[in-house]
Amino acid sequence: MERQDFTKFVIPLIVVVIAILSVVILAGLASGNPDGFEWALFDFSGVPEPEGGFEGIWAFLGEGPIIEAITGAIGVIVVLILGIILFKVLARSE
Repeated sequence: MERQDFTKFVIPLIVVVIAILSVVILAGLASGNPDGFEWALFDFSGVPEPEGGFEGIWAFLGEGPIIEAITGAIGVIVVLILGIILFKVLARSE
């Protein structure tokens, strides 16, 4: 394998690993509490919190910090793959 081929494989792999580690580490910092505007709207004005109609595509997995980390990592990977595909398509069109 040539050095250039090796670099094309290793660099995206390192980026994906860093993204996954970031999601796993930062998942615990996410807050389940609404922001200040939502809190004031629901508590002081008497507006009821809306019912959610769509549970999400990962609802069958349940809830918990591990599930949130896994689904977050999947989301990061999907966005990276879509970004790479978009970049390659746009780069070829020029």
